[in-house]
This record gives sequence, C-alpha cells and structure tokens, in this order.
Amino acid sequence: MDVLDAAGHPVGRGYYNPRPGIVCRLLAGPGEPVDGALIRRRLAAALDYRRVAGLVPDEHGAYRLCWSEADGLPGLVVDRYGSVTVMQCLTLGMARLADPVTEALAARFQGQRIYRLDDPGAARVEGFEPRRGWAPAGEDAAMTVPVTEGDCVLTVHVGAGHKTGLYLDQRENHRLVAGYAAGRRMLDAFAYTGAFACHALRAGAREALLIESSADAVGGARENLAANGVAAQAAIREANAFDELRTLAAGHERFGLVVLDPPPFTRRKDAVDAAARGYKEINLRGLRLLEPGGILATFSCSHHVTPEMFEGVCRAAAGDAGVTVRVLATLGQSRDHPVLLTVPETRYLTGLLLQRV
Repeated sequence: MDVLDAAGHPVGRGYYNPRPGIVCRLLAGPGEPVDGALIRRRLAAALDYRRVAGLVPDEHGAYRLCWSEADGLPGLVVDRYGSVTVMQCLTLGMARLADPVTEALAARFQGQRIYRLDDPGAARVEGFEPRRGWAPAGEDAAMTVPVTEGDCVLTVHVGAGHKTGLYLDQRENHRLVAGYAAGRRMLDAFAYTGAFACHALRAGAREALLIESSADAVGGARENLAANGVAAQAAIREANAFDELRTLAAGHERFGLVVLDPPPFTRRKDAVDAAARGYKEINLRGLRLLEPGGILATFSCSHHVTPEMFEGVCRAAAGDAGVTVRVLATLGQSRDHPVLLTVPETRYLTGLLLQRV
C-alpha cells in the first residue's frame, strides 16, 4: 500500500496486515517497486555497511547480515554462520517475499546453503504458517557448524536451539567482559550455551559456574566448553537461575565476575512493571554475590525496558543490596545489529558493566 502523511504527501510504500499492533511497515520509497531488485539492493547495502565497519569475520566466523527495519527490510533477519545462511521471517509481508529473498541470498553466496527458520510466535501473531527447513528444497535435517568468535570456537546447530543458532547480539560484549576475567571466579547465569563462560575462561578466569534451565542449552554449553579446552575449569547447574541465585547467596558464595543475561522478561509494554521487578530481583542477588572489586555485567533484551529504566532498576537493586558500584561502561547490542535513531524498537539490548567498590 502507498502511505501518505496528514497533508496527503507520499511517504513511501509498505505492506499492510490488520492483525498485529503495527499494521503497516514501510519497505520502499514513494512509487518504488517492491521486487527482487529492491531486496538485492537492501541486502547489498547491509553487507557493505558491515564490511566497511569491520564486522564481517573470515569464512569461519558468524555475524548478522540483515536486522529487519534497521537494514530496510522489516520483518527479515539474516544471520551468517560460516558458509551457511539462516533467514528468518517475522512478518506476513516478509513471508510472502521469502522467495525473492532466498534468490538474492543464493546469488550473493553462490554454492552455499540457506536455512529458513521462521519464528513461530511471530507467525502466530502475523497470521502465516512458519517455515523451517533448507531452501529451496525444504528438507528439515539439522546441521552442525563450528564458528570462531575471537579466541573461541562455538558450535551452531542450524535448525535447533534459540534464535537462529547463537545470540550474535552479544558478540562484542563477550570479548569486552572477558577482558575483566583473568584470575577471577566467574558466575554465568542464564548461560544458554556458555559463550560468556568460554570467553572468560579462555581469557584466564580461574573457574566458572554456569546456570541454565534448558537441557538442550546445557548440552550445547558442555560441547562448547569441551571444544575450547576449558571443561575442567567449569561446572554447570541445570536449574532455575532465580532459585539458584538465592541458593548461592544463602551459601555466602562470592565471585569476581558475574554475568546476568536473561531472556526477555516482557515483550509487551503493559507488562513492563513486572519485568522491572524481575530485573531488580536478579540484580539484587547478583550484586550480593560480588566480592569487593568484583565485576557485574548485566543485561536486558526487552526493548520496552529503556536504558534509563534499566539503570534505575540496577540503582535500586544496589541500594537494597547495600552495595556501592561504579559504572565502567554502558553496553548494547553488537554493531551488526544497527540501531536507527528514528526507529527506537531497533535498540532492544541494554546493559551495564559495574564494579563493586
């Protein structure tokens, strides 16, 4: 559909869907055709931005190639794992454009495989049948791809696990946090497949305790720890992180480095207060577990929780914990997940790097 402003002037062209809260997503300029050529241009521009910014690793690395509205293709996520491309449709409009997207990716990365992994939750809201399988054949056999991230090797099970395989939005934070790890005992809560712990141990952490509730993720963490030669220095507890943080505090455990990287506590604006209580709870526990001089890296990936709100939650948690902390850095998503100033929803990961004084 063509979109006009209040004065009747053309704004652009977008796809319309009355089901979700956002009924129209702009895709093209006024009168610009929505076709394969547009998709090829947008993907080429997305790759150029990442190459110029030094965000495209070698052929064994991983990065996000396309981040929805931030790259001019709303509802499309494309991640690269070595020579494998994983594409994900999040909107009905993009699901209907999946064929030209697949064709553009096949032309860009000739002879390499493409896996389509649509998000079932988004598909339910938008009203389309999610697809899962290799494109264009459609088979659904999983594939294991080892990728390098700095000094670490991480295993991606394409077609399994969360997101498209890894949480690439933390790629730069993994290495930044690892810079504080040497000689410290580390706690990695909500560890998923252990990327923070692997980086910290490779950077000289004395030992690491990983807490993760998903059995599949725990299996992935064991795999990654072994692949990086640090399994002997790590222990994994398959448990609810809220409960385990309380247990550790009751046992007077102390850590030199604590990472809190939970899943989103809300995807809805009307549940922000409940999410804030959850974030305050885990940060209160995490701060109490810090030894003097210890480091806390804490995150929220709920885009309704703004950086200002998250900082306020952590400030309140520090007050209740009776702990004084200094801010070493404010953290966000990796630069291959770019943020558009005019589309605040493209910024969803916020974090703080804190030190107990």
